[in-house]
Amino acid sequence: MTGTTLTDGLGRGGRVRPLPALRQTATMAWRSLVSVKHNPLELVDYSITPIMFVFLFTYVFGGQMAGSPQEYLQYALAGIIVQNTLFMSMYTAMSLNTDLTKGVFDRLRSLPIARSAPLFGRIVADLAKQLWAMLLMIALGLVLGFETTGGPEGLVGAALLLLGTPAGGPILWSLLWAAGITAVFMPLAMRAYRSESH
Repeated sequence: MTGTTLTDGLGRGGRVRPLPALRQTATMAWRSLVSVKHNPLELVDYSITPIMFVFLFTYVFGGQMAGSPQEYLQYALAGIIVQNTLFMSMYTAMSLNTDLTKGVFDRLRSLPIARSAPLFGRIVADLAKQLWAMLLMIALGLVLGFETTGGPEGLVGAALLLLGTPAGGPILWSLLWAAGITAVFMPLAMRAYRSESH
C-alpha cells in the first residue's frame, strides 16, 4: 500500500509529475516547520532578534539620527526588516548543510520523490518563518508609532518590495535582475545539488 502511494506521482522515466512534486514540496516544508518544536531556539531567533533590532535602532540610534525615535522609525523600519532577513537567511544555509552532512537528504533521495522537493521545501518553510519575523516587526513598529501612508495595500506592497518611497522604474529593474539571476543560477544550483546524490 505504501509503495503504491509513493509511486503514484511517478511519470515516464521515473520522473515525478508536477502536481505530486508540489505536494511533496509542501510536505517537506511542513516537516521543516514542525521541527521547530524540537529546536525552540530557532523560533526564539525568529522572534526575539527582530524585536531586539526594532528596539535597538528605534531608541538607541533614533534620537541621534533623527528628531525623535518615531521619526527615525518611519525611515528605518524597512532597513531593519531587510537586515533581519539577511541575517536570518543564514539559517537556511546552515539547516541545509546539517541535513546534507547528517545524511537526511540521502535518506530522502532514496524515496521516489522529486529531487527538488527537500530543497524547495526547506526554502518555502524558511520563507514562512521570515514572514513571521516581518509581521512581528511591522506590528511592533505600529505599536511604537510607525505610520503607514498607503493604506493596507501600500503596506502589503511595501512588505513585498521593502520600499518606503515611490519607485516605478527601479522596481521593474530590480524584478528583472532577480528574474535574470534566478534563470542563470537556479539551473546551476540544481545541477550541483543533483550531483551530490551520485
